[in-house]
Amino acid sequence: MKNTLPCIRQFFLTLFFASLFYQVSYAEPYNLGLAKQMLIQYHDSGAYQQELTRAIDRAHQLILQQAKHYRKGQKLAIVLDIDETSLSNYKYLLQRDFSNNPKQVHQEILKADAPAILPMRALYNDAIKHGIHVFFITGRTEDERTATIKNLHKAGYRNWSGLYLKSNAQKTLPALRYKTQKRAEITRKGYIIIASIGDQVSDIEGGYTQMGFKLPNPFYYLS
Repeated sequence: MKNTLPCIRQFFLTLFFASLFYQVSYAEPYNLGLAKQMLIQYHDSGAYQQELTRAIDRAHQLILQQAKHYRKGQKLAIVLDIDETSLSNYKYLLQRDFSNNPKQVHQEILKADAPAILPMRALYNDAIKHGIHVFFITGRTEDERTATIKNLHKAGYRNWSGLYLKSNAQKTLPALRYKTQKRAEITRKGYIIIASIGDQVSDIEGGYTQMGFKLPNPFYYLS
């Protein structure tokens, strides 16, 4: 009997640990086709624009309030993302059925015809009017610089203080790490970044900004 106890104990331990693996059940993920329909409805109903405008207007108000706390002559700055923050790519997102095809996205960027997100352009112009420097930090790459500048100018964004794009060596760098490094670089140049605004979490986390504003974007996620 004594010899059988360890065997019985081992048997039940085996059953216990096996149950941890085999009793786990996963709910079926939401249907992709239906999810895409919901994205279109969210956009076309005006709900996306309303939430986007609300988030940008809040950032606009708080940025101007924060700027009042600094004495004249200090180099204040804000950092903006580009895609789905300053420019809208919804037309192309819809055309490619919300898929992420890097080659196709690159060709879309080269067309330089993405329209401005109007409340962001209003924030941008007001910031410059109040002496706040504006920097763009984007996951776009250096071979897209010319098209990006052309598109920003066409959309009404001018007189910024810096435009940061990924070099070839930085293409595989995670967005959070890359954008944090660039904000740190701006800070080392003597600027006080009072706000960073973007549609991805990587636009606002990592430090080197006093405030972060996350804009709605259910269309895609970048890590």
